[in-house]
Amino acid sequence: MKRAIQGFMMANILLVSTIGLASAALPEPQDPQVVANMTFEQRMQMSKDLREQFKQATPEERREYRQKLHAKFKALSPQERKALRDKMHAQWEALTPAQKKELRDNRKAMIASMTPEERAEMKKERSEWMQAHPNAQDHWNKPMNN
Repeated sequence: MKRAIQGFMMANILLVSTIGLASAALPEPQDPQVVANMTFEQRMQMSKDLREQFKQATPEERREYRQKLHAKFKALSPQERKALRDKMHAQWEALTPAQKKELRDNRKAMIASMTPEERAEMKKERSEWMQAHPNAQDHWNKPMNN
């Protein structure tokens, strides 16, 4: 379940981050700890704004943004990542089914707006991550709870 929250958090931040890419110079990705402290409404608004910016960005700009976002996560200590995962897990559990559906739909829309090449690249990144973390494979294949 903790991995589901981590995935939820990453997807949320990725979504928020990708939406912010619309301008010629995309903004820096938000610090994951800042995003975790936002309310559901704030994160959804940020996601909508970022998605609009993301639509105008080039695939290269979006890729660079994702790389910066991943670097921000890697910069956190293991204890900070665990605390963030736990916090996001608790937040996910506190969401209503309608809010969870809205988040899922938001992520699906973000992925659908990418080029087939970008989706393939993200699929490859996920596959590489799964190979590096073999115990996570079972967890990611389980459906998320509503």
